[in-house]
Amino acid sequence: MDSIIFADKQLTLWLNSFHTTFADLFFYFSTSTIVWIPLFVMLIWLILLKQGGQGIVTIAFVALVVLFCDQISASIIKPLVERYRPTHDPVLQYMVHLVNGYRGGLYGFCSSHAANTFGVATFIALVMRHRGLSLALYAWALVSCYSRIYVGAHFIGDILVGAVLGMIIAKIAYEFYLRAALHFFVISHHNKWTLKQGLGKMFGQSEPVVVALTFWITIAVLLIVCKLLLKYNGIAC
Repeated sequence: MDSIIFADKQLTLWLNSFHTTFADLFFYFSTSTIVWIPLFVMLIWLILLKQGGQGIVTIAFVALVVLFCDQISASIIKPLVERYRPTHDPVLQYMVHLVNGYRGGLYGFCSSHAANTFGVATFIALVMRHRGLSLALYAWALVSCYSRIYVGAHFIGDILVGAVLGMIIAKIAYEFYLRAALHFFVISHHNKWTLKQGLGKMFGQSEPVVVALTFWITIAVLLIVCKLLLKYNGIAC
């Protein structure tokens, strides 16, 4: 276990060492939830567009996934394990590259960001069954998680365990969602396989692409904004 923890710290420091002024700005912004509001709005739009009032059930399950991911990681695991973030580690805090002085809370295992983002990405991927949208959502989760390593808020181990936790919670929630769907959705055959396919077919091919594009457009806009901010302040990238 000690060798794994040592390797985790060394690899985290190595990844955290690759920094530029431009990347500082980009990952500082991308670690914020506010930046991704357009993506969340488009997901809600897609669900309500295809499911109408019944979509509230789907949205409620997404909210439950976030709630369980956040509470289990932040309120149970972190106080129980008490592993310092890199920014608070007695030794590493002097070696970690900080961005705008951000240090986060005292404990970081496991990552709530990783649990939440991978939980949402997995649940939506299971419901939508659309490759392009799933790819965009997992890319969003990866960008969010890497940003936490970049700003020194988490070790890689924090991220990996958080991501696995989020996917497990999402899978469990999806199984309950399938059972709840029997009471809220009109489906011809009440067996699990048909149920999964039935929900997937409720979503067309074009609308999920629009939601996926929202993620990539957000990334592009974020890159442009960072570039303009640095240029405005006369800072070389």
